Amino acid sequence: MSFQNREWYYSFRELEELADVKKLDKISNRILKQYADVTKGWNKDLNSEWTCRTYFATNMILNATVLLKNAEYAEKKNMRIVKPYIEYYAVLSLLRCVVYTLPGQHWDEGKLIEISHTKAINLASDWLALFNKAEAQELKDLCKLLKAQRELISYRAPASGDANLENSYDVNKICTILAELAHFNSVLLESSVKKNADPKDFIVHHTDIDKIVHVNIEGIEFYDRYDSCRLDYIRRKGPYPSNLRCTMTEGQTEDYIGAWDNDEEFEDDESIYHGGSPGDWQAIFDIP
Repeated sequence: MSFQNREWYYSFRELEELADVKKLDKISNRILKQYADVTKGWNKDLNSEWTCRTYFATNMILNATVLLKNAEYAEKKNMRIVKPYIEYYAVLSLLRCVVYTLPGQHWDEGKLIEISHTKAINLASDWLALFNKAEAQELKDLCKLLKAQRELISYRAPASGDANLENSYDVNKICTILAELAHFNSVLLESSVKKNADPKDFIVHHTDIDKIVHVNIEGIEFYDRYDSCRLDYIRRKGPYPSNLRCTMTEGQTEDYIGAWDNDEEFEDDESIYHGGSPGDWQAIFDIP
């Protein structure tokens, strides 16, 4: 797929179904102008926060991948009760992924990470509408459905189980679309940074890294050493926001997905990890 005479670092699967090349050219120009409003005033603080939010966006793709592969496993093992939870949060992960790449959304000292479900749905749907209004409305409708089905199982405990749940949608497809939208944005952001920013500002602050690796929920502290190691590597070796596909590394994906690996192999499992082999990890995005 070639438009805007630029390298996209990715073979899009769904993007060309949303809009033709002519429209994508116009959208690219429009988004570049929005990123230019940011990158023409580039400084160390902006570089730091955008580098961190780009990294965190890749984690959202990995998280959705893990969730969806576990949904497949759960259905195979007749653990259908978890499906409404998994599908909703897989889509939510990709909605957030898109939001973290939007030029008009501020980092706000890391508070963007905690964006509400409703706001994430609205912002990502509005962005998708730039490409395809009908698809954007379908996304909103699907999010309502997935949320309702999750809450039905959670709060009403229906005696009929999942008999009344809708399952005609393709959750993998919508997750793929959202991941590609985020990657599309990230390529344009990287291009704008390289065009307008001064390399002397390619600095990543430890304070922004801490917003990701140190988490406080209900007064309980969590620390993630893998995120810390990956972000420290970026800080030292590639301290500016690259596109999502190039931000990902094999080490990152192996660490992230491997963290959910079983400690022991079960005889009736096709593989140790419920998500399948590495070749199965690319259901919604070309993960390295």
